[in-house]
Amino acid sequence: MSNIWSEALEGLEPRLGAQTFDLWLRPIALDKVEDDRLHLTAPNRFMKEWFENHYLGVVLDEIRARTERSFEVEIAVVPDTEEKRATSGTRRACPAPTPTSASEVVLETPSPSSIGERASLDSPAPPSPAPRRAEPPKLSQRYRFKSFIHGSSNDLAASAAWAVAQAPGQRFNPLFIYGGVGLGKTHLLHAIGHHLHETRPELRIALQSAERFMNEFITAVRSNSFDEFRRRYREDCDVLLIDDIQFISGRDRTMDEFFHVFNALYEAGKQIVVTADRVPGDMQGMEERLTSRLNWGLVADVKAPDLETRVAILRQKAEEDGIDLSDEVSLHIAGLIRSNVRELEGALVRVSTFASLKGLEITPDFATSVLGAQTTQRQHAPLTIETIQKLVATHFAIRIADLKGPRRHKGIARPRMIAMYLARELTPASFPEIGLRFGGKDHSTVINACKRIRALQALEPELAANVRTLRQQLCADPLD
Repeated sequence: MSNIWSEALEGLEPRLGAQTFDLWLRPIALDKVEDDRLHLTAPNRFMKEWFENHYLGVVLDEIRARTERSFEVEIAVVPDTEEKRATSGTRRACPAPTPTSASEVVLETPSPSSIGERASLDSPAPPSPAPRRAEPPKLSQRYRFKSFIHGSSNDLAASAAWAVAQAPGQRFNPLFIYGGVGLGKTHLLHAIGHHLHETRPELRIALQSAERFMNEFITAVRSNSFDEFRRRYREDCDVLLIDDIQFISGRDRTMDEFFHVFNALYEAGKQIVVTADRVPGDMQGMEERLTSRLNWGLVADVKAPDLETRVAILRQKAEEDGIDLSDEVSLHIAGLIRSNVRELEGALVRVSTFASLKGLEITPDFATSVLGAQTTQRQHAPLTIETIQKLVATHFAIRIADLKGPRRHKGIARPRMIAMYLARELTPASFPEIGLRFGGKDHSTVINACKRIRALQALEPELAANVRTLRQQLCADPLD
């Protein structure tokens, strides 16, 4: 029977792919056969559950086709399965492949499961430990609430972050903060961690980038240390802070594990804070069930800082670095750099460094001479496809979801083509990328839309006027 088992598994390898086969099926071993029951072993609980949920039916079908017999299965968790398999000779020993990068692990999309599905399989949680000082999380000393500059562009996100730090797990759970690069999302995430560690030292805080979370997950699966990984994020965690969650979009196994981590913490009343560069619904490749959970709490955005906020940021940075900066110069630099906080602070460092090297006073003219070349292309915040979609949807009184959807009604199809045309004309995005941002449309659809709008402008004055108005609004240099 052991030969039939190995032959059945190896018969599935071409269908599943070598990497999927080696990662999820090869670690499962046949221990013995009793009548119509197969006794299998798995190296850890996670491998057992995943095999049962996603591959057991396929394997039994393969065995039934080869033997014309139906079997029941019992799987035991045996940590030394790899060693037993290597010495028993019932199957050839072959460790899981070592991926050189996260993108090399090609995995299948898991089927949706309920919140309690995984919890019922877990071991009982250990009793809560006595209050103690938890190990300090990996927090940047620069990012604290006292150094965060409030403004109209970030007031909601900053206020929500402070509320979470005051009462974790009670309000705004989960808290989802989104916005462009360098606008303060990571600052707020670290500030929450700092405040909680200082005021509630017994709380166990896990702060991690989504990329690091994914890499730890892959390592845990490969090294049969998934129980330790699960315990760290599901049991030994009171506050989970995840930066740039959009990174796991399309990574099926990582999304599935984060889904279960989210459920375990949420059901236990633990605080979850997540940041991203866009709202959950705009993340291509993110599972719908995970998108739904990220929307459960408060979704708060951070925008590019207004003029007053940029001036305040410059003054604070100058004070921290001991730079003599007049109000006139602060206002002038804030007018030159409008994109994000990082570039604003970088501009101040650049100006002060040049002034120090040349022994000159920092004046508006000097700042212009240093920054002029780099600011001519930065008068606007970077124009994105999402910005174009929002403006077009507002202009034609339709929903963004309609622009991304499949409906072909003229009242929707025409604005959709205009939005695609403007995205191609005003952003560096390629045809395939634009199609992806419009609900996964084929690149040929985008090409045809651009051609039609370009041709119709000469035939339909009203359409041409609409396109011209939208272009002007998107390219305008708004005054603060």
